[in-house]
Amino acid sequence: MELTAEGKTPEYMALAGIKFKLTISELKNDPALKDQLLQGIKAGNMAPYYKEVCTDLGWTFDQKLFDEMAKENQERLSKFKEDDSETPVWQDRLDYLCSIGDKDAATVLAQSKYEDSTLTTNRRLDAIFALFRISYFHGCNVKDMGKYINKAHELVDKGGDWRSRNKLKAYEAIYCLAVRDYSRSADLFIDCVSTFESYELVDFGTIIQYCVLACALALERHALQAALRRQGAAVQALRSRFPELRELVESLHECRYADFMKSLAWVETQICVDPVFRPHYQHYVREARIKAYVQLLRAYRSLSLDNIADTFGVTREFIEDEISTFTAAGRLQCRIDAVAGCVVTGAGRGADADRSHLYQATIREGDLLLNRVKKLASVINF
Repeated sequence: MELTAEGKTPEYMALAGIKFKLTISELKNDPALKDQLLQGIKAGNMAPYYKEVCTDLGWTFDQKLFDEMAKENQERLSKFKEDDSETPVWQDRLDYLCSIGDKDAATVLAQSKYEDSTLTTNRRLDAIFALFRISYFHGCNVKDMGKYINKAHELVDKGGDWRSRNKLKAYEAIYCLAVRDYSRSADLFIDCVSTFESYELVDFGTIIQYCVLACALALERHALQAALRRQGAAVQALRSRFPELRELVESLHECRYADFMKSLAWVETQICVDPVFRPHYQHYVREARIKAYVQLLRAYRSLSLDNIADTFGVTREFIEDEISTFTAAGRLQCRIDAVAGCVVTGAGRGADADRSHLYQATIREGDLLLNRVKKLASVINF
C-alpha cells in the first residue's frame, strides 16, 4: 500500500531540503541536486528564492532568468485584490509569496495579520503557522520557530478551534525534534498522526519517519513494539518504503544488536542531511546506542567485553572506548574490570538494590507508559 493522504504538500517545500543538502561539504557539488533545485525554482518562478540560493550557495546569478521570473511574480501579485478582515484574500497572497520564496514580503504580511486584532483567532493562527513555515523553509531557524510556537499557544488558549489545535501539535512536534525534546515530540506525534492535516508543512511520509524516530528513543522497546505488532496503513508503509527504519525498532526489541547497529548506521545517513536533525544527528545516534547498551547490560551482573563486541558486531576496542566514555559521563551504571576483561554492572547487595530501585521506578512510571502505548496504538494503528 502506498503512503497517501488527502492533502498534498506544496512542491516548493521540498526545495528547502535540497538546498540544505547543497550546503553540506560532501554534497555541495552534486550535479543532480543542483539541477533538481534549479528546475524546481524555474517551475515555480521563484525569483526571490533564486536570488537567495545564488547568494547562499555561491551560484552564478543569471539576471535574464531572474527578470523573467520576477515579471511573472509581479503579474500574479497584481491580480490579488485588496482584502478586508472578512475576506481572507490576504491568505492567497501570503501563500503565493511563500511559494516563490519571498521571505521578507511574506514575513511582513503574516506578521501584520497576526497582529491584527480585528481578525478571528483562527485567522491569526494561520498567520502564525505561516511565520513558522517561513522560518522552517528558510534555514530551519529554530529560535524563531520556538517563538512562533509560543505565540500559537497563546492564541489557542484564547479560543482556537480543533483544526488549529490539531495543526499546532504537528508544528510543535517538529520543533521539539529540532531541540532534542524527543519525549515531548513523541507524545505530540502520537496525538496528531491519525488526524494529521498539516500538509502545507511536510508530507505524511515525513511525519511517519519523524514519529518513529522520536518514539524509538522516547518509548521503551516493549511499548513501541506492542504498537508495531498491530496492522495499519502506517506500518505497511514502513515495510514498503522505510524497511530500515522498521528494522531499527524490531532489531532492538528482539535484541539483535548487530542488526540494530546496521540499521542505526542507515538512519545516521538519513538524518545527517535532514535540516531538523543535522545539528544533533550525532547526539541522536549516541543516545540510541546508549539505549541499546543499557538494555543489554541490564540483564547481567557482568559480561565480557569480547561477548559485548560480538553481540554488537563491532570490535572490542570500540566497545571498551564506548563504555568507558558513557560510564565516565554517568550514562551507564557499570565499570570495566580491565584485569578480567569484562563489564561489571553490580555485585551482591548493591546490585540487588539497583534492581529493586529499577523495579520501583518501573512501577511508578507504569501508568504513563501504558497511556503512551494506548495512544500510539490507537493513532498509528500498527
